[in-house]
Amino acid sequence: MYAKLFFMFIKIGFLSFGGGYPMMALIYEEGQRLLDLTSGEFADMLALELLSSGPVAINGATYIGYIKGGIIGSIIATIGVCVPSFILVSIVYFFLSKFYENPYIQGFLTAIKISCAGILLATALNLARGIFFLESGSVAWVGILIWFAGLISLVKYKVNAIQFIFAAAILGVILL
Repeated sequence: MYAKLFFMFIKIGFLSFGGGYPMMALIYEEGQRLLDLTSGEFADMLALELLSSGPVAINGATYIGYIKGGIIGSIIATIGVCVPSFILVSIVYFFLSKFYENPYIQGFLTAIKISCAGILLATALNLARGIFFLESGSVAWVGILIWFAGLISLVKYKVNAIQFIFAAAILGVILL
């Protein structure tokens, strides 16, 4: 189990661009394939991620490592997700500082940003499907109501996201 955790997160660390949130799609897919990660465990990880501070990737790796391999698993997964960053940042800094103005480099960076937006959208849709449609096939109307309230609050009224997360957590306790 420890080897699976380490190699899963080192692979995710090397293949993820755009920070921790785009990495979530890979964690979900690879976690299901290699670790039997359930949609519920992944949703719990995302909920705890929103409530905790720190880097998304490290928190996610630590949580998945812990639920699948205990304390040792959390340490191994965390190390696995961090090693690629140390290596890649050193290499990228060396080359990017010399070639940043190059139009090909600018095109590369723009394309990566666009792909990260697509990955985030795909992850959000997969997560929404798992939350809004229960395993029994019925629709989770309370979840849809909380989601819609969040969308309106955050977009139209510019409510602080942290305040909404706490309000949603309280609504979840009361209604769910």
